Amino acid sequence: RVDASEVNAGGAQATVADASTNAFGRPAPGLSFISKGLFENGNHLFRTPRGRERGTGPMLNAQSCQGCHVLDGKGNPPRSAQAPLAPDTDLVSMLLHLGLADTGQPDPVYGNQLQIRSMYGRPDDPDGQPRLHGSLNGGPALGEARVRIIYEPVNGSYPDGTTYELLQPVYRLSELSYGPMAENIRFSPRVAPGLYGNGLLGAIDAQAIQAGADPDDADGDGISGRANIVPDPVTGQDQLGRFGHKADSASVLSQSARAYRNDMGLTNRFQPEESCTPTQTACLAAAELEQPAAHEPEGVDIADLDLAQVEFYARTLAVPQRRGWDAANQRWSDDIQRGREQFFNIGCTGCHTPRWQTGTAAGSVLGDASLLTSLTQPAPAIAALSGQVIWPYTDMLTHDMGGSCTVERRTAAGDACTDDTAGCMIEQRCTGLADGVLEHQASGSEWRTAPLWGIGLVQTVNPAAGFLHDGRARTLEEAVLWHGESAQSEAAAATEQFKNLPARDRAAIMSFLESM
Repeated sequence: RVDASEVNAGGAQATVADASTNAFGRPAPGLSFISKGLFENGNHLFRTPRGRERGTGPMLNAQSCQGCHVLDGKGNPPRSAQAPLAPDTDLVSMLLHLGLADTGQPDPVYGNQLQIRSMYGRPDDPDGQPRLHGSLNGGPALGEARVRIIYEPVNGSYPDGTTYELLQPVYRLSELSYGPMAENIRFSPRVAPGLYGNGLLGAIDAQAIQAGADPDDADGDGISGRANIVPDPVTGQDQLGRFGHKADSASVLSQSARAYRNDMGLTNRFQPEESCTPTQTACLAAAELEQPAAHEPEGVDIADLDLAQVEFYARTLAVPQRRGWDAANQRWSDDIQRGREQFFNIGCTGCHTPRWQTGTAAGSVLGDASLLTSLTQPAPAIAALSGQVIWPYTDMLTHDMGGSCTVERRTAAGDACTDDTAGCMIEQRCTGLADGVLEHQASGSEWRTAPLWGIGLVQTVNPAAGFLHDGRARTLEEAVLWHGESAQSEAAAATEQFKNLPARDRAAIMSFLESM
């Protein structure tokens, strides 16, 4: 039966009983009074937009962390809660990671992430407010491209005759500000993930995670999770990737530093270079307009003290308590109990490992920021995250979900074209859940197993949010079905078993997921 301790998914010190729109934004209850003050200061920095006068840009996707991580939860593709919006809607809390097919190397002109906004307007915009896109002829800095998503229906049915519809996204890039992209470009769409519980995941022993890897499927169960070993700018060494959709960041600190630079154009100790590539002369010219007086003492846009406070905030966000537990009778509701049993029976825990225990959650390498005015060394361990029994339902490994991608240049009418043709778009279509972008050891069809804690509150916090890496799934049921859309997916067998369950058992699995 369900372990009673699962109700406190983030352990005794880092779980909060909140199922409201603020469910993902609460501090770990086990924090000390002083640490809660540090949390609140980091919260302020996380939510407050920084303007051009403080180094933001030249190009960016958002002006604050909160601009992508909606109320500390998931971002969303440009659509309403249940239906696609008009095709002229821009990305808000979603980005495109770029990489060359077969190598994963950055595009030589646009780098490894597309920034669709600029802190400088077009030459004919006298107010100088941010614009979604620029032009090639005179603006000091330009958004890099316009992105559009078209959803095409994929219809299917269960063996019992019940029908369903999935939405397959097609991504189109146009109005490229700095000329053509590489012929073999691929782009990986990613909504901002939720941040709650990340400090707990970072405190799991790396060897314990890697012990679960089975890259060659030696046990023959069809599941071959792999550890993504990534270069870590914080330590200067290769480390186990834990965070990001492809486990491409080793720590909350390195993930935060990269997001500041790539998403907001804010340089920092670990990402000191502006996001402009050498060929983007307009971007480089705009970067020169940033006044030295606006920089922090370290000579970058974000000071170590601010970065340490935001890191602490992101690490100590609590996990919401599970619902459906009857404390008086010490039992879970029947549908949740039944759903959990089916979840285990059909093999979902082959990737979604239920239980972990954290080790010591070391303090920040930047130092202790609790004084709020300076950093001191060493930073103490975070007791609220240490030695906790947690229930995240993830193995922290990457798994092959199958599928492949193709990219074509075409006009809106569907005719073939080249990048120099007026109205030419770059269109990417993928099968399954593939994105075609390699990232370190993660292939173009591999993704990190997403933690399931809090998943039942995702659309309470952000009604427009979807599920999976690009938010394509409007419901949890759609997310489960997408796991088996490619026959090569490691989750295909479990998905097939899900489809063959009686409707009552399928609904029970949904109740179990919604209770998290």
